[in-house]
Amino acid sequence: MDEKPYVTEIEIRYRDTDSMGHVSSPIYYDYLQSAYLEYMHDLLRLPKDRKLPHIMVRTSCEYVSQAVYGDRINVLSRVTRFGTKSFEMEHVMRLADDSAREVARAASVHVMFDYEAQKTYPVPDEFKSAVATYQGSA
Repeated sequence: MDEKPYVTEIEIRYRDTDSMGHVSSPIYYDYLQSAYLEYMHDLLRLPKDRKLPHIMVRTSCEYVSQAVYGDRINVLSRVTRFGTKSFEMEHVMRLADDSAREVARAASVHVMFDYEAQKTYPVPDEFKSAVATYQGSA
């Protein structure tokens, strides 16, 4: 990640683990979604009880190494590309310790969405500018 990522720290809970003792694969999608929500609510200065002006339409995750109950991970999120009505993000999950060992790498795609009209719309320049300013790519 060359540009400044948004960092969300997550403590791994016992219920996040499977019978083998490591974080269960679907849980990484929860971490991805939590990191996306934290980043966007903060970036847009929107209270958490308000809907974001976009929806998540695609996700993927690659599992790199194990994380276990009691570990803390940092999810480093950043917007990587803008389309006409969408944007893509990457989320790198690393242990929040001196090793910073990568445990997973995920991606998500989001579409601008007007809930009242129930339709998509172009990514506003103000949003692109806010992302560029935060991530240091302005």
